[in-house]
Amino acid sequence: MTSDPSDTVDDATDAGRRHLELVRESLTMALYVSLSLLAVLIAMPVAAQDNRVEAGLVVLGTAVGLVLAHHLAFRMSTRLVNGGLLTPESVHALKAQAMGGLPVAVLAALPVFVLGEEPGETVSELLLLAFVALVGYRSARYTSGRTRSLLYVGFLVLAVAGVLLVKLAVGH
Repeated sequence: MTSDPSDTVDDATDAGRRHLELVRESLTMALYVSLSLLAVLIAMPVAAQDNRVEAGLVVLGTAVGLVLAHHLAFRMSTRLVNGGLLTPESVHALKAQAMGGLPVAVLAALPVFVLGEEPGETVSELLLLAFVALVGYRSARYTSGRTRSLLYVGFLVLAVAGVLLVKLAVGH
């Protein structure tokens, strides 16, 4: 029995698609946690006393909580759609999401642990916004030149700022 060479090509194409889906899941989660944590950090009042460990744990715990909440929602929706089953693809997606979200949690918490609450949170906010801006720039560069990509990032930063201002205005 001989194998059809097109089967090998189809397998490679499917593997490539699955890999891209996992990369997208990971990046989506990293962006989601970055944007959500950015909103939380900006809305969070600064404590009267500077306790680096406590403040760092709040940031880390909030970010990990976001990842866990997303995992729970993903598991529930996947089971609903798949008739109660978590497929191997779903498990791979969950792993990719964790690989995207957890490094963001650590990245955001480190400056708070090292610098303290007030300066650390500012550095964390800038790092999170820079990550979102860099991903935005890179994604825009696929279809646009530098100038349009930079304009896109400017619009993206304004949109994020607008969302954060609305969040602050409603007191959350």
